[in-house]
Amino acid sequence: MKIQFKIAIALAAALAFAAGAVALVFLVLMPWHFNPAPPEKFYPKPVTALDAQRQDLDYFRKLTRLDRSYSASARAEVERSISALERSNVVLPRPQFRIALMELVALADNGHTHLGYNPGAEPMELPVRIKTFSDGIYIMRASHANSDLLGGRVVAIDGHPIGAVMGLLERLHGGTTAWRELYAEMYLCWQDALVGVGVSPNMRGSNWTVATRSGAIVTRALTPYAPKPDEPFGFPIRWYSSEPVMGMTKSWDVYEPQHGLAFSLRDFESPFRRFRLENLCSLYVQFKSNTDEGENHIADFIAATERDMRANPPCNLILDLRFNTGGDYTNTWSFAHKLPGMVAGGGRIVMLTSASTFSAGLTTVAFVKEAAADRVVILGEPVGDRMAFFSEGFRGCLPNFPLCLSYRTGKHDYAHSCSDLDICYWLNYIFPVRVKMLKPDETITTSFADWNAGRDPVLERALQLARRR
Repeated sequence: MKIQFKIAIALAAALAFAAGAVALVFLVLMPWHFNPAPPEKFYPKPVTALDAQRQDLDYFRKLTRLDRSYSASARAEVERSISALERSNVVLPRPQFRIALMELVALADNGHTHLGYNPGAEPMELPVRIKTFSDGIYIMRASHANSDLLGGRVVAIDGHPIGAVMGLLERLHGGTTAWRELYAEMYLCWQDALVGVGVSPNMRGSNWTVATRSGAIVTRALTPYAPKPDEPFGFPIRWYSSEPVMGMTKSWDVYEPQHGLAFSLRDFESPFRRFRLENLCSLYVQFKSNTDEGENHIADFIAATERDMRANPPCNLILDLRFNTGGDYTNTWSFAHKLPGMVAGGGRIVMLTSASTFSAGLTTVAFVKEAAADRVVILGEPVGDRMAFFSEGFRGCLPNFPLCLSYRTGKHDYAHSCSDLDICYWLNYIFPVRVKMLKPDETITTSFADWNAGRDPVLERALQLARRR
């Protein structure tokens, strides 16, 4: 018996050692394979602006070759376009050069593949911030000098109808139409982008035509400015909220909704929130991120939510993921699979989605959909990406004009099996998910009039479903 016991102990130790070795190899090899460093920059100091442009193009080609999301035809088009630009003796102005590269990046048609920038390549910005609603694009914040435009609907820019302008800007990013539209909202406030796509004639400014709240049609010359290093970056979804933005100077005015914000839009800086809807025996849970944000730790929030739900199981759960643009999907895998057992009596799990439900936010929707199946109802607008996309990767910046390509290397496919270990992201074998689609059961949009009245039509429909139980 003692010999058998010793053999068992030895086998267990060997198995544990082997498992540890496999885990170690996995943890070492996965980042090496899916997060390759950008190429070294072996370029002499450029003598002319044309030399600098050609060096940047050469390095840009190397970066695009690291991105695995391009189709064969798109990659061939990128190579042809870069070669044509290298042969040219014309030095493109910076706005046009930026746009030329953004259009090539967009050919990947992958929402995660993105051309950003480092200090030295910041775009000049216009003194307004806008948001798209179902009935148009509205000015949500503005400098003091332009505060009379607040709440106005954008009609045209430099004589171009706003729909045509947005169509040009949507060509600057890949992914679904909804995801391209979201980025186009941000580019609309970049003078560089407006000049680069040919809407505005120069960098001195652009003329915006706005239908104001008073009913007047006003055309205003907006002068771009260089944002200070500490000015906070505001992705367009942030402008749904009229609450103060930390770090945004007092030189900005904000449009306040006439009837206050819907409670789903309040406390917008808080990434995780939970409310009991006592009269409905329901719980509202909101994730705006899938990772820690400052002092807000997602693991702590999930643990507290699980304790709450087990102590007093809700009859229904409303899970709001409309503003969750991603993070780390491993943080919500376990929580998502526990949810069906924490909602009482086979109650509904109503998920709220939008175009900014992206990356790990989208993956969380898929986790819950797979775990709870027919108990799930999805309301709102379609998520911001397809069931198959490329993520992971790294980032590299050009040697002279510091535009930076976030290239993507790991494939995620939530609707089909993915067996090519070269491109299929390995972590998905540990945290698997398989769903056919994440299309809303009911597509619900929000107009500016809804927002201005303090309404959230998507949440209102979720509450109606909760009342029925």
